[in-house]
Amino acid sequence: MHGYYFEDLEVGMAASTGKTITEADVLLFAAVSGDINPSHLNEEFAATTRMKTRVAHGMLTASLISGVLGCKLPGPGCLYVSQAVNFRAPVKLGDTVTATVTVTT
Repeated sequence: MHGYYFEDLEVGMAASTGKTITEADVLLFAAVSGDINPSHLNEEFAATTRMKTRVAHGMLTASLISGVLGCKLPGPGCLYVSQAVNFRAPVKLGDTVTATVTVTT
C-alpha cells in the first residue's frame, strides 16, 4: 500500500473524509488528550457556557486532516509537519464535519 509520490501530485487533486462526531469520539479524545474540560464532557456545565451545550474538542475535528493526508492524499508514507487552524463554529455531538485536502501551487 502506498500513496502518491510527490512528482505524481497535480494541482487540483483533492481528497476528503467526513465524520459524524459521536459521544464515544468525544470521550475517547478526552481520554487520549487529557483534555477533560467540562465544556466537552458535562452537559450541565456546558449549558452555562456561551455555547449552551457540549461541544467537541476543536483539535478532535482538526485531527481529521491527518487521516486524509496519511491515508488518501498523498497517502501512506506521508507525514505532515504543520497545520494552521481557524475554528469558525462549534461542532456539537451529532454534527458531521468534512476534512478536505487539495493540492495547490
